[in-house]
Amino acid sequence: MLNYIAKNETKNIIQKICVEKNILVLYETHNDINIEEYIKRTNVNFNVLRYFIIDLECIIDLNNFPKIISQLKIMYPKIRIIVMASYNNNYLLLEQLYQLKIYNIVDTDLVQNIEKQMLDALSEKGIQKKQVRIFDKKEQEKILKKKENKKKLKFKTKKLINFVIKRNTHKSNNVYFFLLELITKIVKLIIGILFFILTSIGITVLFNEQLRNLLIQIFNN
Repeated sequence: MLNYIAKNETKNIIQKICVEKNILVLYETHNDINIEEYIKRTNVNFNVLRYFIIDLECIIDLNNFPKIISQLKIMYPKIRIIVMASYNNNYLLLEQLYQLKIYNIVDTDLVQNIEKQMLDALSEKGIQKKQVRIFDKKEQEKILKKKENKKKLKFKTKKLINFVIKRNTHKSNNVYFFLLELITKIVKLIIGILFFILTSIGITVLFNEQLRNLLIQIFNN
């Protein structure tokens, strides 16, 4: 048997699934309520219930909610409490419920998946702890630590790549300047050799009378 507190937007999904799974809806509420007053004064017989679905959109005393649910669990341990809530708007509260071992949490932000999540919640085993590990502080700390380590590794890798590129660029520049200097020296050497050859020829002509006369004749003709 099942009892639910839900807005009109979600009650149709609950009723549809209950018909499919042949679950009897014993009580239903669509109004905004104070959960503490509801449990104390309602005519609901919690002893016969198997499932209790609560849409947080209907709860006006959310600050009290974890404490009341904790008491309800102690009083009626056989009831499976299913909470419908926006993960984004109720994260801290859902984190508290997780600590109370309330794992049957249906995320109403994912409208297209509400029916599937509700089917999981009403299945034989219900929603398992690992499926809502997002509310596990230690698990989240591990995830954050992994992200930080990944970020640090990425930064170090980028730094190393930049260092290698810079070093290779420096080496390339050194090779370029080395080649330029080598070419300059070779050119200077060739010019020196040519100068030496021309100078030698000039001196030879200057001191060799026959060559000198031959040159004078060539220019006069």
